Amino acid sequence: MRIIVLIFLFLTLLSAQEELLFYCGTTMAKAMREIAQLMEHKYNIKIQIIQGGSGDLYNSLSMSKVGDLYLPGSDSYIKKHQKDGLFGYSRYVGYNQIAIVVAKHNPKHIKGLDDLVREDLNVALGNPNTCSIGRASIKVLKRYKGDKFVQQVKNNIIIFVNDSRDMNQKIKTHEIDMGLNWKATAYFPQNKPYIDVVAIDEKYAPKKKLLLTMLTFSTHKDLARKFIDLVASKKGKEIMKKYGFLDE
Repeated sequence: MRIIVLIFLFLTLLSAQEELLFYCGTTMAKAMREIAQLMEHKYNIKIQIIQGGSGDLYNSLSMSKVGDLYLPGSDSYIKKHQKDGLFGYSRYVGYNQIAIVVAKHNPKHIKGLDDLVREDLNVALGNPNTCSIGRASIKVLKRYKGDKFVQQVKNNIIIFVNDSRDMNQKIKTHEIDMGLNWKATAYFPQNKPYIDVVAIDEKYAPKKKLLLTMLTFSTHKDLARKFIDLVASKKGKEIMKKYGFLDE
């Protein structure tokens, strides 16, 4: 009987699906899920996507040393933490760019960054300590009019939001009138009927590279590399373009 149980356990382990653990910035999660389904079907694996603010995700993976892939909302997170030695193989898979998000049809007639200090508006920014959109937004404001303007905007906001999804939700429920967010999120199916974009000149809001990166402690390096290559492939690019992360 004991031998039968051991054989059963052994066969169970052999037949168990391999699973990739993927730390993904909130903005890119929908696109990554669609591509992950292709990977799961092709290789009979499971890809578990944990989404959240890029900084929070890095803190989690660096403490746990568990997982396979990391995709922050900007390559600045990769550059900042490169010295920690947790990043391996990576590829460019698209870009993020900041824009002003407003309610559909722009009822408050918002025209640009100067409106962030209008006292008649409810304004939000992303939290620069926890999410890529917050950190990148501060850089945009500094490029535009310097540190003094950054402080003026901070004095006028009603809330620091947790991530890009939280920003869009507050626009949709009319808790805020405007904020800075990743442009691509306004084109997601659940947001497009409710949100419009006011563009920011690229000299203030440059495109931010998205680097999909394997973690050095990954226990499924071959599969992680295959997934990265799939996202960077022609099919992956088509999906990234559909979600607003590529123009080509």
